[in-house]
Amino acid sequence: MARESLRHRVLLSLGVALAVFFGATVIALEWSLAQSLGRARDEVLDTQLMALIAVAEPVEGAHTLDVPEPPDGRMRTPASGLYAEIRDARGATVWRSPSALGIGFDAPPGGAPGARQRWTDDGREGPGLAAGSMTVEWEFDDGATAAFRFVVAQSLAPWRDQQRAFRLGLVGWFAILAIATLAVLAVVLRRVMRPLGRIEREINEMENARRERLSTDWPEELRGVATNLNALLGRERERQRRYQESLANLAHSLKTPLAAIRTVLPETGERPPENLDAVRGALARMDEIIGWQLRRAGAVGAADAVGIAPVAVAPVAVDLAATLDKVYASHELRCELDIPPTLHFRGDQGDLQEMLGNLLDNAWKYGRRRVRCLARASAPGWLELRVEDDGPGLDPERASEALARGARLDESRPGQGIGLAVVNELVRAYGGEVAVEQSSLGGAAVRLTLPAA
Repeated sequence: MARESLRHRVLLSLGVALAVFFGATVIALEWSLAQSLGRARDEVLDTQLMALIAVAEPVEGAHTLDVPEPPDGRMRTPASGLYAEIRDARGATVWRSPSALGIGFDAPPGGAPGARQRWTDDGREGPGLAAGSMTVEWEFDDGATAAFRFVVAQSLAPWRDQQRAFRLGLVGWFAILAIATLAVLAVVLRRVMRPLGRIEREINEMENARRERLSTDWPEELRGVATNLNALLGRERERQRRYQESLANLAHSLKTPLAAIRTVLPETGERPPENLDAVRGALARMDEIIGWQLRRAGAVGAADAVGIAPVAVAPVAVDLAATLDKVYASHELRCELDIPPTLHFRGDQGDLQEMLGNLLDNAWKYGRRRVRCLARASAPGWLELRVEDDGPGLDPERASEALARGARLDESRPGQGIGLAVVNELVRAYGGEVAVEQSSLGGAAVRLTLPAA
């Protein structure tokens, strides 16, 4: 089952949120309206009660009351929705409005004179009745008094119709508002997410070899993604190029030692050659060439490689110095290390060991008494690593020659001339620099600029 798009997720989530919010708003507003309508209904009932008491008159010659003219015209129309009656102390009806013919409504027991009562009767008049009453102590002309209860009732239909119309209007407007909001959001999301569709198209174009890299004009939120993808693709292309170039160099480099071996090997039936040392030398050179090409091809060589933890420089230098002290124990060299413990290389630990190991190996090999290894932070995001000795040194003018693969400026020492070439290849892969200088100790100094963490 395909996953829904981000656009659909946002719209669905917002739709649910709007439904919950608008639903809660409708309920709150409807409750508030019901409270307001209830207060208005009570005020209407109080007004009708006062009007009914005002127009009531005693019946001549009897201790009872009559209403010659109802205070509201609706009381004269049957089933109009507004009803009134007057009851005596025994609860008997002494007067009833024409509108209340055929309609009876129950009333709770009356209260003390002057007290008002309100109640609803949901079993009458369809939607029910809202009623109010007031007991009055009436004094007649002969001085006699009697208690009468004035009752006014009103149908709930108009109030409930008004509440229903308000509810339907509110729901309708909120529905229109929610749909309009989602429509506007859909248009906005379409525009906002257009760069994602574009980046997808460009990646497809790269997969089909119609584009080499992603373009650079992206919104701020996607600029980092595009930059990292381009960097990742560049690293992979560079790695592939190094593999292909290394294989080609390997094949080319092995031709000369293979030809030398072929020359000194005896033909079938001949005795073994006397110059077996030449064969061994050619084989050693082949081994060096193969090792260098494989190290060069497999170098990480990316300062911003993904998933590589920063490497502390000091422990690597200490381990290498301890190892070379044992290898070149007869040289009796003194090594000085000045590397801050907080300095970290942003790259692969194997690459740092390869670069620093080659430089220190050369320093131990050519130094007389002293070797010095210094490191410090230079420009922001970079570190400077310097290895120097007190040996014969290198001519700075021939530095580029010393960094070339297979170049040996001193033929008196063993080696194949690929150590500095490996260092140069790795430093270039990290975007750094290699400089060959004159050391204050009197020998050579090689300075590396590498990315720092």
